[in-house]
Amino acid sequence: MHQRWLSLPLLTSTVSAFYPYQDESSKSKRFYPTLPQQANEEDSGVYTLDLKKTPRKRQNAFMIDESSDPSEPHALAIHQDGSDYSYFSSLLFGSKGQEMHMLVDTGSTNTWVFGSDCRSSACSIHNTFGSDDSTTLNTSTKTFSLAYGTGEVEGVMAEDKVAFANYTLQLQFGLAKTASNDFNNYPMDGILGLGPASSNDLGSQTVMQALDVQTGLKDNILGIHLQRATDDTKDGQLTIGGVDSSKFKGDLSYTQTKSGSSWEIPVDDVFVGGQACKFTGKSAIIDTGTSYTLMPPNDAKTLHGLIPGSSSSGEAYTVPCDASTTVEVSFSKVKYSISPKDYIGRRGSGNTCASNIIGHQPFGADQWILGDIFLKNVYTVFDFDKDRIGFGTMSGTSSTSSSSSSSNSGSSTSDASSSQTSMATTTSSGGASSTTGDEAQETSGSTDSSPFGNDGESSSNSAGGRLTLNRIGWMLISTVAVGLATS
Repeated sequence: MHQRWLSLPLLTSTVSAFYPYQDESSKSKRFYPTLPQQANEEDSGVYTLDLKKTPRKRQNAFMIDESSDPSEPHALAIHQDGSDYSYFSSLLFGSKGQEMHMLVDTGSTNTWVFGSDCRSSACSIHNTFGSDDSTTLNTSTKTFSLAYGTGEVEGVMAEDKVAFANYTLQLQFGLAKTASNDFNNYPMDGILGLGPASSNDLGSQTVMQALDVQTGLKDNILGIHLQRATDDTKDGQLTIGGVDSSKFKGDLSYTQTKSGSSWEIPVDDVFVGGQACKFTGKSAIIDTGTSYTLMPPNDAKTLHGLIPGSSSSGEAYTVPCDASTTVEVSFSKVKYSISPKDYIGRRGSGNTCASNIIGHQPFGADQWILGDIFLKNVYTVFDFDKDRIGFGTMSGTSSTSSSSSSSNSGSSTSDASSSQTSMATTTSSGGASSTTGDEAQETSGSTDSSPFGNDGESSSNSAGGRLTLNRIGWMLISTVAVGLATS
């Protein structure tokens, strides 16, 4: 299959990726959910912390929490920023192997890096890539523009060899020439788009397409394990063409995507403290590039209403810092828990903490985004060939056998075993527990859902003024424009 540059004067679309949740007044290094004003009158802005000073210094000014190198040849270590807000892997670009830390993003297929010609402040504090870094770089005249809510990058399309996980590909990617200051806040040097190929906006061959065509990848799947900084396991991992069976126990349970354009799957229901929320007709986009869980305001209200001691102000919620209420999401009749250590966020006054489950409607009234606070609790498989997502219960946690379900929604299966890799077992605490989900169907019912706010727009919040979703760890609603300059 041959790829060529699109000869369109302009191509625009909307994709999901890179979604930080922040207060517009904040310019600090790290963004946290806003706490309602009544919980802390003195701190009406967003809560911030500097990046954690852990392991090793990079070429740029940021510090990262590095994972150990995987023993399996076709796997990448997934590092993070030390506070569970963004996850990235190291790829080597060009003939000289310039290291670029790329945000692992299943929310889009667009891949780009900061270019060495970029003079924006964001580029000055990150690793960049250009002709001085490679004798094999081929720069196109085709331009691209990616708008991430309050942040954007613009540049030209380029092609060069890119090495990772013992593969070397000839890859097309964006070379950013300008970048907004929003990117000053995050350690990554670019974005690695791992969404389904049909959602590609740049008109270039996606990373997974390149792997398939150039390497003859037997199984077009990705296995992803995200680690918590506090667990200090340093075992984050992206496995290409297989799964790492040491990261989960039992079988993987698969759910078919709603379409081939995004990693969106139907949700059975959510159970809070064992009580069904009675959601029906909901679906979730599974996005490694989104830090939080985002759902329309009425859904967030229903969920938090079952957590004792929770309160709200606009889109933001608080929960007791010592909350132990279980939150479980059911897919294909199997429940997966979100640990309190993940849905409980930044501390406010007393025993009040921000909730990392946000009442914001990014898309339709029945669409959610399940980001890293969920994904840290499961092992996730993205199956490009069969348009499905599989979840496995994390090793070291309790579970019971999953039940089968119809082919329309998915099934509990171990058919990925042929692609499983043998590695040293590592475990992390606080992972997901899965249970049989027959009760998910028995207790599910209808719920009145009338979310407020328009798709992609921000809304007011009494605690911190205007709240903005601009994504890098929180689903990016991205307007993309790709143009071809005449030569």
